[in-house]
Amino acid sequence: MTSLGAKLRFVVTAGVGFFADGYLNLTIGLVVPILGYLYFQDGKVPTVDSDIMKGGLSLGMVVGQLLFGVLSDVLGRHTVYGKELLLTIFGTLMVVLLPWNRMSAQSVTAWISIFRVVTGVGIGAEKSPFGSRAIQVLTVFSNIGLGNIAASIVFLILLKAFEGSIADNLSHLEWVWRLLLGIGIVPAMFTLYARLTITETQPYKQYVCDDTAGQKRTFMRQWEDFCEYFSHWKHAKVLFATAASWFLFDIAYYGINLNQSIILARIGYAHGATPWKTLYNTAVGNIIIQTAGYLPGFYVGIFLPDRIGRVRQQFWTSIMVCILYAIWAGISTQSAHTSTAGLMVIFALSQFLLTVGPNCTTFLIPAEVFPTRVRGTAHGISAAAGKCGAIITAFAFGSVEDAIGLEGVLGLFSGIMLLTALVTLLIPETKNRTLEGIEKDELYRASEAVAELPHSEVEAGNRELYVAKSSFDDN
Repeated sequence: MTSLGAKLRFVVTAGVGFFADGYLNLTIGLVVPILGYLYFQDGKVPTVDSDIMKGGLSLGMVVGQLLFGVLSDVLGRHTVYGKELLLTIFGTLMVVLLPWNRMSAQSVTAWISIFRVVTGVGIGAEKSPFGSRAIQVLTVFSNIGLGNIAASIVFLILLKAFEGSIADNLSHLEWVWRLLLGIGIVPAMFTLYARLTITETQPYKQYVCDDTAGQKRTFMRQWEDFCEYFSHWKHAKVLFATAASWFLFDIAYYGINLNQSIILARIGYAHGATPWKTLYNTAVGNIIIQTAGYLPGFYVGIFLPDRIGRVRQQFWTSIMVCILYAIWAGISTQSAHTSTAGLMVIFALSQFLLTVGPNCTTFLIPAEVFPTRVRGTAHGISAAAGKCGAIITAFAFGSVEDAIGLEGVLGLFSGIMLLTALVTLLIPETKNRTLEGIEKDELYRASEAVAELPHSEVEAGNRELYVAKSSFDDN
């Protein structure tokens, strides 16, 4: 049985990667307005440039999720674990080291976008080396929420620290955005050694290494296993469902989270008399939304999968968010005259439900529903599909919002969340299933109902189930 100390070491070591994921995902939405004041005419980044810089991370994450997902199945979890953090640190450092010699606006966009792609490859490959089903997996995953709120708090502190100097000279905002990004990789540096020296997971040893009789696993063998398993429609439709639900969810999720500064401005919260005041209000608004909705959602979501089931959790929360977005769209019109406080409440509530449901379950389900020999690859495909949704919304949100307004975008997101709920119905429930049962394909035996198993048997399976995120991604 795994000791408490070993579990805590795992949570910290694996959790820091997700912390960096959450931190670096959110910061670009805070940094882009600063870059507008420093490098672009009229103090605003054009929509296309903003979308490119925001979308770069997601592009890299698609590559990281697919590449490291396959590598983890072929070479083993231990062999690839930790290498992705090196890419995250390098890419972020290069963004921070953007030359100070007053580069052109186009050069700034290109530099930041390129190295955000590199950072994204590292974040996309982020995964937990082993786990014990829902509670431990989602406890690690919840560090994304801590990273999000940490970024907003650090941003607020830096703005207050440089308040006087920014009032005298706006160019001192350079220090704010560079320090904001640089601070985010400090925790990652401290856990790098622990990641590089972590041992191989027990399920990979048992179900993959032992199965190959000590022979080195090849890419061809992995491809054959993948094709054989997913040649059956009952398996292929589940991969389709996990990928499609993550894809659809990330369109709405990243559409909101990458553009929180825009949304806060549209609902009347982030306006200020000076650039500093506008940025300050944006930081405070982010903190309010995260503490009232986003972060609590993670800690509620941790305990629901083993109580109500993964599929129910994802389905019903998606339906509720669909309804909330429809209401939000209706009350966002100018004729509605809805108060800023009212809009903030519905914003926070929708973030809470998004996080309780699909933000947790789109990551958890593909980490459980596939057998070990294809789990890394299948999870990587699902996560990469999600980031394709994030890319679409990152590159399109600004233009679409300019064309149809925030209420139109929210209406689209409402329909997307309905589709997310419907696709979820194709996924089998993994609640109360052991690892051995999943390996033996028991999820797909029509004659077997999902029965309540003895607690000891469930825990035995829980301790051995490997979880891979080939990144939130969320999610």
